[in-house]
Amino acid sequence: MTRILIVEDEQPAGQYLTQLIQKIDPKTEILDVIESVETAVAWLENNVVPDLIFLDVQLGDGTCFQIFEQISIGCPVIFTTAHDEYALRAFKLNSIDYLLKPIRPEALKFGLDKYYQLNEENAITKVKYLEELMHTQILNQRSPRRSFLVPYRDKLIPLRDLDFAWLTIRNGLVVATLHDDRNFVIDKSLEELENQLDTNNFFRANRQFIISRQCITEIELYFNGRLLIRTSPASANQILISKERVPVFKKWFEELA
Repeated sequence: MTRILIVEDEQPAGQYLTQLIQKIDPKTEILDVIESVETAVAWLENNVVPDLIFLDVQLGDGTCFQIFEQISIGCPVIFTTAHDEYALRAFKLNSIDYLLKPIRPEALKFGLDKYYQLNEENAITKVKYLEELMHTQILNQRSPRRSFLVPYRDKLIPLRDLDFAWLTIRNGLVVATLHDDRNFVIDKSLEELENQLDTNNFFRANRQFIISRQCITEIELYFNGRLLIRTSPASANQILISKERVPVFKKWFEELA
């Protein structure tokens, strides 16, 4: 059941929105209808965070943006207003939709569907995160490989796992770049190396890269929720962590040291 809080200073509008929401989805629970900035702040400070908030922009004692200035809101918000000039500011916050009054049933249904889709995507991301975490824990229980004999011209070069800065695929071959910036071809796939290397020291950043903890010099926030990893030695190609793998990377970097 979706728990919804309505912040609306006009009582008829609040009643209409309540009826419309419950008609579209009878499984929703309307927790309360709040009429001002002051009471909204007090309610949010003293109650369990709702799943979704319908938030009127213009309230009797100010605008709804004053609520965000006084308290952190950790759930999605659908803004409702008779004016469209606040849309840009609204979308910089927790907004998933912006409904103009009078609210049409089809517009409200579209907003609720967006919320349910977002909720489903978040649930899938959480499942993926747990699967990745379990995979990491399983790998940690194995004895990692510490030594490698790497062919180089007419020799076999002994290398330690901690010599590797990062490993990547170039022209179909796996190449290991060492901390001293030397490069060696490894006669194994990234998948094999991922299963053999110590997961406390190495992380599968994406399909193209395995990186060591020691080579990471900077972690830059990238667009679309991704992370850009800066390394030493520097990589000619960008090393990106996808949005879905960011929580797993942070967990690895912060807790597996």
